[in-house]
Amino acid sequence: MTLRRKTLLIIGSMFLGLIVMLSIISQSMLRSYADMPRVIYEQVQFIIVYLILAIVAVGLVFGLATILLLEKQVISRLSRLSKVISSIGRSGDISARISLGGTDELSNVAATINGMLAALEESAAELRQSEERYRRLAENATDIIWTMDMSMRLSYISPSVSRMLGYSVEETMNRTMPELFTPRSFEAAKRALDEELAAEKGGKQDPSRSWTLELEMKAKDGAIVPVEVKFTFLRDSDGQPFGILAIARDITERKQAEERLRELYQEERRLRQELEAEINKRVEFTRALVHELKTPMTPVVTASELLSEEVKTEPARSLVESIIQGAYNLNHRIDELLDLAKGEVGMLQLERRLIDPARLLRRIYDSVLPVAAKNGQTINLELADSLPSIWADEDRLRQVVLNLLNNAFKFTPQGGTITLRARSEGAELIVEVQDTGPGISKKDQPLVFEPYRRLGGEREGYRGLGLGLSLAKKLVELHGGRIWVKSQKGKGSTFGFSIPTGAPEA
Repeated sequence: MTLRRKTLLIIGSMFLGLIVMLSIISQSMLRSYADMPRVIYEQVQFIIVYLILAIVAVGLVFGLATILLLEKQVISRLSRLSKVISSIGRSGDISARISLGGTDELSNVAATINGMLAALEESAAELRQSEERYRRLAENATDIIWTMDMSMRLSYISPSVSRMLGYSVEETMNRTMPELFTPRSFEAAKRALDEELAAEKGGKQDPSRSWTLELEMKAKDGAIVPVEVKFTFLRDSDGQPFGILAIARDITERKQAEERLRELYQEERRLRQELEAEINKRVEFTRALVHELKTPMTPVVTASELLSEEVKTEPARSLVESIIQGAYNLNHRIDELLDLAKGEVGMLQLERRLIDPARLLRRIYDSVLPVAAKNGQTINLELADSLPSIWADEDRLRQVVLNLLNNAFKFTPQGGTITLRARSEGAELIVEVQDTGPGISKKDQPLVFEPYRRLGGEREGYRGLGLGLSLAKKLVELHGGRIWVKSQKGKGSTFGFSIPTGAPEA
């Protein structure tokens, strides 16, 4: 291992350099000498120092240029950007825009911020328009619109309060809710609010739910104004209620109408009770009258029938038969009178069962053939094939058909024709009785089914109380059917009715 030792000597104007190589035992192994003029050495030293100073100067100039460039291109623009943003934040003027030239990242940031400001400005304009619309709606609404916090302190109320209650907006804002409502109404509103809040805490409430109460508000002049108030919660971004929106509608007219309706209902009930009492009296009177009329008729009929068995010669036998027929006719009229009275109070009952209408109509036809022959009239029976069975009271249905036939016999002249026909249409059985009598004028047709109604003109001089058609109408309607007349003066009449073919409702 060797060591190297340097020695620099200046001798006069010469510069001497000595390098000695030593061994590990410090014995000189090699010596090297160099010499040069001192002037050259100093010049070299000067050049080295100059180079170092030049490098430092260039570094300083480059650093300063870099700082100036950053100041111009980044720091000053970033500062301007910060100032504009701070100014917008302080003033709230989102119509301001950031102006930065160039296409670098800062320019892109400024453009992005300008886009955000434009979007905010557009949203703010839409919000202002929306607020203006709602403000105009609130100011022009006939209903009172107000908002309040959860302690029921007013935060806004619409100008319509002056129209409904007489208070100005300022007067109303200085009042508490108990001062605007009657005590009972305020307690009802507070109780409902507590229930809604309890439901909110229990998580059982629909966020869009509203509730409506009928309350009473106190006007400035002391009058009580009935209102219908719709409440709903105002909610924050988390869906939690922070206030209440209420809309109150004046329901004075509705309450007055309800009161009038209640009075009319009470009056109608009173009149109905009086009418029912009067009808019941009439029914009782009719029953008594029927009893008083039928009681003496029974021995007359019995005696006449016994007498007819004893009398064998004419004209006495014909007179006895006339007495018997007159007694039967009188009994029939008395029964019709009682049925009509029962029908007026809903006491007529049907005993329905499934019957064959074709069989019933043939029997009726056979029973009236002698009547037609005696009157010199022709009667025809026209039955469609396969008439459906119907659920009906056979006796009452026979009564309807006989009443229509008796009416036809009464008004059809000698030599005239009467037709009894039946057919099926849809879910109905249609039965018609057509005659060739004088007919009925159009103005009189709506009156033929009214009780005790006797029509004038060609129908004058015919006997009867006008009960048969009225009773037929009631019996048909009890079966769920309808009855009608088609007629033309001088061309006869057609009376018809329909009976449903389906089973009656339970």
